[in-house]
Amino acid sequence: MMNWNTSTDCCNWDGVTCDLTTGDVIGIDLSCGRLKGTIHPNTSLFNLPHLQKLSLSSNDFDGSKIPREIGRFSNSLTHLSISGCWLSGQVPPDITLLHKLVYLDLSANPELKLRRGVFINLIHNVTNLEGLALKYVNISSVLPHRLNISSFLKFLYLPGTGLKGKLPHYIFNLHSLEKLDLSVNTLTGDIPSDISVNLTHLTYLNLYFNKLNGTLPSWLFTSPSLEYLYLDNNMFSGNVPFESFALSSLKVLGLSDNQLVGHTDVQTFRRLTNLTHVGLSYNNFSGELELDTLLSSLTNLDYLYLSYSGFSLTTKNANHYVNPAFRLLFLASCKLKVFPNSFRAMRKLEWLDLSSNEIYGQIPHWAGEIGGNELYHLNLSHNFITGLPQFQWYGLTEVYLQSNMIQGPFPPSICNMSNLTSLDISDNSVGGVIPECVGSMNKLFMINLGTNKFHGTIPNVFNECRYLEGLILNGNQLEGEVPHSLSKCQSLKVVDLGNNKVSGTFPEWLGGLLELQVLVLKSNNFHGPIETSTPIELAFSSLQVLDLSHNWFAGKLPGIVFQNFKAMQNMVSDSTQPKYLLVGNDYYTITVAVKDVQLTFTKLFVDYTIVDLSNNRFEGEIPNTIGSLNSLKVLNLSHNNLNGEIPKAIGNISGTESLDLSWNQLIGEIPQSLAEIKGLAVLNLSQNDLVGRIPEGPQFSTFEGNSFGGNPKLCGTPLPKKCGKHSHEPQLESHEEESDFTWEVVTLGFGCGTLLGLVMGYLMLSTRKVKWLNAIADATESLVLKKMKKKRRHIYIGK
Repeated sequence: MMNWNTSTDCCNWDGVTCDLTTGDVIGIDLSCGRLKGTIHPNTSLFNLPHLQKLSLSSNDFDGSKIPREIGRFSNSLTHLSISGCWLSGQVPPDITLLHKLVYLDLSANPELKLRRGVFINLIHNVTNLEGLALKYVNISSVLPHRLNISSFLKFLYLPGTGLKGKLPHYIFNLHSLEKLDLSVNTLTGDIPSDISVNLTHLTYLNLYFNKLNGTLPSWLFTSPSLEYLYLDNNMFSGNVPFESFALSSLKVLGLSDNQLVGHTDVQTFRRLTNLTHVGLSYNNFSGELELDTLLSSLTNLDYLYLSYSGFSLTTKNANHYVNPAFRLLFLASCKLKVFPNSFRAMRKLEWLDLSSNEIYGQIPHWAGEIGGNELYHLNLSHNFITGLPQFQWYGLTEVYLQSNMIQGPFPPSICNMSNLTSLDISDNSVGGVIPECVGSMNKLFMINLGTNKFHGTIPNVFNECRYLEGLILNGNQLEGEVPHSLSKCQSLKVVDLGNNKVSGTFPEWLGGLLELQVLVLKSNNFHGPIETSTPIELAFSSLQVLDLSHNWFAGKLPGIVFQNFKAMQNMVSDSTQPKYLLVGNDYYTITVAVKDVQLTFTKLFVDYTIVDLSNNRFEGEIPNTIGSLNSLKVLNLSHNNLNGEIPKAIGNISGTESLDLSWNQLIGEIPQSLAEIKGLAVLNLSQNDLVGRIPEGPQFSTFEGNSFGGNPKLCGTPLPKKCGKHSHEPQLESHEEESDFTWEVVTLGFGCGTLLGLVMGYLMLSTRKVKWLNAIADATESLVLKKMKKKRRHIYIGK
């Protein structure tokens, strides 16, 4: 438009087309014209009564609405394109007046809304419509069971529009249809097996990412014109008749992420010579495919997705190089046993996933040449790899080598990867010192070196680390203190240094990391009280997981710090779908101790909150502020020296699923508020000095006696001791027969040795007085546990 000159004829302006006979403006194309601002209702644009084609696509009309004056073009406009302009608001009903429209494109305006009534009227009124594109326009409606769609319709693009309900079968009876895209919606139902009109012109069918089910009709595999078939991420099931494939025209076959079955071999695919893209991942297929033959047969192929498909891949591993233009290879869990030689010529490879296979030994030295600088994603995790080549992939952004048998020092060539964003070498046998260069990789989002044999200190962060979200170094032999330079990494979500030899006092300055959600320092040599001197009132406000267990922390529990844990208070889930904690592009894995059982979460729910301070030397009372963490799921304060009563406020943690206060010196009665926690699945109050009647409640009735054992003054269900008139006075269960056998006899049994105990046990069994035997066992257990507790406290004092 900068070249428009008002002193010249507008028919000569760039983007303007005129009728050669009348001189009327009939076309305006200002797409990609760098236009900004608002489309005003009074613009002179709407004063062009003969305008037939209008394109304003790919400009910046951010926040602007489509004026209702668009209806003025009712007698002329045949083509309207305003895609990718950041339009918002409702599409005016006046658009249905454009009854001469042949092509309408409002795509890529995610803030634009189209009411169901306007949408249906548009379809009914515009009887000559050949192309309708509404990609990512918000329709959010159920498609009607019957709709009078133009018989001339060739292109129908409605992906990501919020369509729901059953997929209408009448769409497949549009004999002129060439391209149909209803992907990324929540459509249900199936694809019809019997269609009245053959779709002889259909070249493109995309139903990706819906909730469609049923079996796939045979016509999909025999349609003479079909070139692109995307049915991924649905719930299709049943057999795929690979032997019936007769689609010589087929270029893309996408069936990944379904529940499909079927058996085939390489011969089927050799007939599909035009294939460029094959996606069969995450299904239940069967058969053995010889990889070299497959790749050499499909010479146009550059995308292959077979991960978790059910197919087994073999390779003759001859020096037969194929498909140098290959781009993406997803071959996870295909039972590959060697690194294929056929990859050597793939100098344009961008993505290579060979994870979860059976690849043994050293990766060949030439593998470092694959992809050249094009390769940006490499996943060799979960194999039996012992050694790596010299990396020459300096363009790599993601490297996953976890769960192998890699030995030796940290691969020095990784330090040359300046674009690296994710690095995972966890669960190997890599040793030595973590090189300082790791701290200089300033584009890293996540680094996981956990479960290896690294020693020395944690390297300082020398350069900017503003992108770093996850630092995971657990399960090594690292020493020294947590480097204060981490305070510069303001994007950190996860700091996991557990199971090392890290020492020092609690790094209270971590409270200044306002994005920090997970802090794991368990099983180290930290000592001293938990304090925070940070002036920031929001210190640890995003924290959802705090694990300081198995250290030497002492002093009182940090009640003031608990108050800052805002993310553990009044949490409300805003989604019906589960969400997991992402670190960069990867899910964070955590192991949690629940009643002495180690539970591993391969993906951590974003709303799963944990506080574990067990196996330390904390003392004093449990602060009432712990009750403010009412969204806490797991609380473990066991194996400390806590005393006083269990605060009633702990019952405010209404969302807790696991509570462990065992092996402390807690006194008093169990608060009734605990019995009112409906979701409580795991409870351990054993080995304390609690007294009185165990409260009654729906969840308490599901717990066994070991949840309360080692508290000799407790009584009531599920313990065998009934309560007396006063709830704090336990008594033995009443029995049908009396005996002169008293508690003195039990005490005597301790002094008389094992033999007398066995004799007494035989007498009890022979007289069938089993309940007496139970009572003796309980009393004996009580005395033994008292001695163990006394001994343990003595050991803690020695600590």
